[in-house]
Amino acid sequence: MDNTVIIEAIDKAIRHKARFYAYRLPGEQQLHFGAQIIDQRTPEGFMIVPFVEKPDCMPYFISAQFDAEKYVKLPVSSLPVTSLHKVAETSTTREEYMESAARCIDALHRGDLRKIVLSRVIVDEFAPSLTWTRVFERLLDRCPDAFVFVFNSEATGAWMGASPERYLSYDGSRLRTMALAGTRLAGTPGDWGEKEKEEQAIVADYIEGKFTDSKIECERSQLMTRPAGNVEHLCTEFAGIVTRPSQVDGMRNTLHPTPALGGLPVKAAVKMIGEVEGHSRRYYGGYMGPVGSDGQFELFVNVRSLEFDGERYCIYVGGGLTSGSVAEQEWDETCGKAALLQSVLGD
Repeated sequence: MDNTVIIEAIDKAIRHKARFYAYRLPGEQQLHFGAQIIDQRTPEGFMIVPFVEKPDCMPYFISAQFDAEKYVKLPVSSLPVTSLHKVAETSTTREEYMESAARCIDALHRGDLRKIVLSRVIVDEFAPSLTWTRVFERLLDRCPDAFVFVFNSEATGAWMGASPERYLSYDGSRLRTMALAGTRLAGTPGDWGEKEKEEQAIVADYIEGKFTDSKIECERSQLMTRPAGNVEHLCTEFAGIVTRPSQVDGMRNTLHPTPALGGLPVKAAVKMIGEVEGHSRRYYGGYMGPVGSDGQFELFVNVRSLEFDGERYCIYVGGGLTSGSVAEQEWDETCGKAALLQSVLGD
C-alpha cells in the first residue's frame, strides 16, 4: 500500500482521537496501519502490554478492522466520539533523579540487586506549529533501523516512539529476541567500559537461561555494537526453533520484564522501581507490536517513546544501574537517550 495513504490515515486518526496503530519494521520502508471502530476483536491487530499490570493499566489489543484505504474513506459522522488520555506526570528534576539513583546504587553495593533500571520523565507543552503526524514522519526519517510506532486507545493513551529493541518475534517456527544493554554516544572510539559489559552480560545470560528453561535450543550471536540514533548499545541476538506451541506463549510471558527494562533479581528490582520512581511507567518498559491472523508476531520493547495528548507530551527515558554506576554519569546517559525525541519535537 502507498505510504502516502497511510500517513493520511494516521493524520485523520490522530485528529479524531481514533483507536488505531501504525508502524514500520526495522530496516523496511513499508508502513502498516490498522484502526478499530467497534468493540469486536479480530485475529489480526496490535498488542500492547504495560511494564506492570495495574487496574488502570492493563494489556490491550487494537483490532485491525480497517486498513488505511478504507479508514480515510470513512465519513467523520461514522467515527466514535472519543478523547485523548491526559498526560498526568510532571518532569523528574535532576535532584529527584540523583536521590533515587543514590538509593539504587546503595542497594547494588549491599548486594540486594545485581542491576536495576531507573527511569525519569520529561514533560512539556507541545509546539502548536507542529503536528503529531509530522513528528512521526521525522522519526521515520531519522530512525531507519528502529521499530517506529504510534498508537492510541482510550485505555492506553496515545504513544509514539522509535524502539531499537526487539522483545520477541515468532514466524511460525522460530523465536527471536535480543539482549540490548549498555549505552554510549554513537561513534565513541575504543572498547566498551566494564560497567556496560557487565550490564549487557546480565541481560544476555538471563535470556539464554529462559530459552533453556523453556527447553528451546537457541543460537547466541557474538557480542556486537548496535547503533540507535545518537547513541549505541551492546547487543546479543538469540534465535531458537519451537517444537511445541506452548513454548511460544511461555517465552512471551516469562521474558517480561527482562533485566534490560527492570533489573535482576527481577521481582526485587521491579519492587524497588515502584518505591523510588516518582511516576508511573504505564506502558513504557512494556512491549507492543503487530500480531497476525496466523499467530505470528513482531513484538518490540516500548522504549525511546513518549505519551502525548492535545497539549502536552511526556518522554520516558531510563538506564541500567550496576554496582559500578556513578549517578552523574547515569543522568548524562538519560539526557543522551532523550535527545532524539527532543530533536523531533522542535519547530
